[in-house]
Amino acid sequence: MKKKIVIELPLNTDHCRSKAMQIAVRTPGVISVNIDKEKSHLVVIGIGVDFFKLMHCIRRKFKCSRIVIIEEVKPDKKPGPDKKEDKKPCPCPCPPICNPCGPQFYPICQPVYDPYNPTCSIM
Repeated sequence: MKKKIVIELPLNTDHCRSKAMQIAVRTPGVISVNIDKEKSHLVVIGIGVDFFKLMHCIRRKFKCSRIVIIEEVKPDKKPGPDKKEDKKPCPCPCPPICNPCGPQFYPICQPVYDPYNPTCSIM
């Protein structure tokens, strides 16, 4: 189960921010680490993260740290059943490799022939 742990830290300098992120990333089970600069919060998201060990490691470096909130992250639900798009035949006559009507636009492929002599004219 994913958990979101928000920790309040004195994150005044870039060195403090990077050190806090390094400590959090080394903790087993951490998926992502973010910093909210406005509130001086370290946001850790992970599966099976032991927040007691995480706080023990962070408090070695930052004595004035505290946990603000621990909550479960619920997965996003997909909106309703997926509707399949109706595939309409391509109205233009084009080869299957260069299909401009496909999911991505591919320009029509046409070979280009050089009308000049293939010998080198630079030398």
